[in-house]
Amino acid sequence: MIYPLQRLILTFTLFISPITFCQNIFVDQSLKQSISLYDLEAPLQLWLDFLISENDISGSKYWNIGEVNRYSDSTYFQLHDLDYFNIGDKVKTLQYGTTVLSITQHDSLYKITSKFQVNYNDSISITPFIFHVYAKKEESSGALKLFNPYPINLDLNMTSQKVGFITYVYPTNHKFNKRLARKQSRLLKQVAKDFAFELSNYQFVFSQDKSSFFELRGYDFHFENIGLDVPSGKADVKNGIVYSHGCNEFYPHELIHLFLNPKYPNAHSWFIEGFATYFGQSRGQSLEWHLQKLKNYLNMYPEIDLNTLLNLGNMDYISGYKYVLGGFFIQIAYEQGGSEKVKQLLNSGSSDEDFYLALESVLGIKQSSLNEYIREYFN
Repeated sequence: MIYPLQRLILTFTLFISPITFCQNIFVDQSLKQSISLYDLEAPLQLWLDFLISENDISGSKYWNIGEVNRYSDSTYFQLHDLDYFNIGDKVKTLQYGTTVLSITQHDSLYKITSKFQVNYNDSISITPFIFHVYAKKEESSGALKLFNPYPINLDLNMTSQKVGFITYVYPTNHKFNKRLARKQSRLLKQVAKDFAFELSNYQFVFSQDKSSFFELRGYDFHFENIGLDVPSGKADVKNGIVYSHGCNEFYPHELIHLFLNPKYPNAHSWFIEGFATYFGQSRGQSLEWHLQKLKNYLNMYPEIDLNTLLNLGNMDYISGYKYVLGGFFIQIAYEQGGSEKVKQLLNSGSSDEDFYLALESVLGIKQSSLNEYIREYFN
């Protein structure tokens, strides 16, 4: 779903034309006045040289060789959200308008903070990110190089503890709740047993709130960090890592994605999210909680047409139809025929046509009767 802010951003994107990039790289005046005093010329020049590179590949020579080798000479810069216009090149994106705000030093480590801002016209500008990277001497060469913020922030601010097959990474000032961690492990083991999933060793990184979640990744401000702070998470399925905030040790929804998605790569997204919600909650709340909310919502808005439910987005910032109704269909299948019937939904295909056909063939619900069926269920 494209949210209103994203629509605004996409609209602006269409009107931003190619420009001479280097003229849009700035150094804040307050930093300029402190460069000589604190001997910051070297890290500043390193970062500026990177920013005025032709592209990500040419900028790789300013980055540490360890991360370039680990990823590639075009993907080493791991602040993925900085590819704001989806052009596939972060250096070129930052050249639309970046101001270096500050450089702070801790021993031999420099933290470089910058603002990415695009001026749409004289009265409207977009500031999607304030972000930071690090500079320090590379062990292999002894030269000053740039580093991604996330691994360094982990070392500076986080600690870890392993419970079963999950390594929990959490703030050093947090008192770890092993009871919740064990509860999560038991739940995931039961789901894996019922559906014959193979569990692996996973990493579960959690922070207290959304702001600390973004700061850990290198964003001092992120355009998504606006509004009410609610529990949330992201699953890095490829690397077996979950990032979450707001629920501490217990956020099974995203962990379920780590073993669900690889086994059912062609499942419809509503069944995938529904499965994770039914067995692992959503936004820290059970499916039952969301269904009660949906019931009240549908009673308030009788004009909502559930026969075309795939066109629906979110009820609000907490409950989305994909999660709630997806979980509802998984619940019906599980109550009717256990794990085998749920597997039929997951194996039914990824297209919208496949989705509606599966509801009819597996659950006996025709698309034309969805609105009546769901509303009657709640009343």
